[in-house]
Amino acid sequence: MRRLQQRIRDLEAELTRLQAQNDALAAQTRDEALVRLQDREPALT
Repeated sequence: MRRLQQRIRDLEAELTRLQAQNDALAAQTRDEALVRLQDREPALT
């Protein structure tokens, strides 16, 4: 039973770590997308 409880704690910690990593990557992607939009050249008319 203790091993199972420890495994659950380990998996919860891993989940928390992965969620934080995912949030950081998502924020970085949004920032890069905004920079690309700002750097675009105006369309020819």
